[in-house]
Amino acid sequence: MIQKLKNTFLNFGYILPLSLSFLLPFGINYTLIIIIWAMFFLFFNDTGKALKNIFYTKWSYVLIGYFLIHAIGYFFSENKGVALFAIEKKLGFLIFPLFIFSSAYTTKQVNRIIDAFIAACILSSLFCIARTIYRYFADGVNDFYYKEFSYFLHPSYFAMYLIFAIILLILVVKRRSTEVKRSYIYSIFLLFIVAIYFCSSKMGLLSALLVLPLTFIISEKVNAKILSGTLLILVAGLFVTNKFFPEPFDRMKMAANVMFSKKAIDKSDVESTAVRILIWEESMKIIKENFLFGTTPGDLTDKLNEAYQKNGLTGAYANSLNAHNQFLQTFIGTGIIGFILLLLMTVYALVYAIIRKYYLLALFSLLVICNFMVESMLQVHAGFIFFVFFFCLLIRYDLTDKAERRAI
Repeated sequence: MIQKLKNTFLNFGYILPLSLSFLLPFGINYTLIIIIWAMFFLFFNDTGKALKNIFYTKWSYVLIGYFLIHAIGYFFSENKGVALFAIEKKLGFLIFPLFIFSSAYTTKQVNRIIDAFIAACILSSLFCIARTIYRYFADGVNDFYYKEFSYFLHPSYFAMYLIFAIILLILVVKRRSTEVKRSYIYSIFLLFIVAIYFCSSKMGLLSALLVLPLTFIISEKVNAKILSGTLLILVAGLFVTNKFFPEPFDRMKMAANVMFSKKAIDKSDVESTAVRILIWEESMKIIKENFLFGTTPGDLTDKLNEAYQKNGLTGAYANSLNAHNQFLQTFIGTGIIGFILLLLMTVYALVYAIIRKYYLLALFSLLVICNFMVESMLQVHAGFIFFVFFFCLLIRYDLTDKAERRAI
């Protein structure tokens, strides 16, 4: 009976990461899936062999080290409750290397995991657009903008998911599809572009403008007619949407005005770009005072709030805002060691992927770095699950080739 269950798990165990991948764009609580995955891993895996596979790759030491530095910080934190919460948020850096690096999924199974994520992005985009159109005509409410449009997730995270889904479409799905299917791929691309626009995330729009052209340049044998038609429709669509739904462009203009204005920023300001600049300044001061070991992840929020209150950042203090930059957030909480580990998982991973010509990992790393610059992504489930899950999957498997890539 046990052997039969073990064989079933080995044959169909990929359904667990597939389910997780599918649920991500809907913001559904996936704790139960992770628990079930952990139980199957413990009971039906060859633990010794699994651990050997895990520590075959240097990335395991980086990922698990990042988790351990947060766990150790618990013992030095004054605020034990927040410290425990920080450990929970970083648990993915322990469990996903265990689950994924020890796996042996076939190319077909890994492709299904990727397809599930893309399918969920399609469904969630269609739902958000349909819901918004209905509310516009039925209730006269204009929800074609930011949080009003993105129903399941914060628009910054939803836009990031959609950009990654486009990367997967162009570099993975298109390469294993027929010419007929490729026309549908570009239709899905347009759907995602529309959804990204209505998310109105400033970094979402900027990272799309940076990452997506690189994706098309990297992609081999791009159909010139389809691409030209797609870009033409896209440009025309931008002009039309700017006329009827100018809010995303207005956000970009507001951000530019704040960044290039010579006037001092009002410390009570709650505009996202303005408050970020103020927060980053205070974060740098805290880092200088706690350079080696940080404040500990548990005391990080208290230290930031003290700085906000002391220096009159009433908007940031009232909302108890985090650093809104994952690099600064990590540096404040864990010091230089945690910061270096984070750089290894992002900047070094980007360089590593370019050297190895594994451009899917390179584009993923670039996308993550862009979002890390303006969001403390690893503080929320939508951020850290996305990052660690797909980072481990891309390291473990080469999705752009029909062969397994062993992480080294």
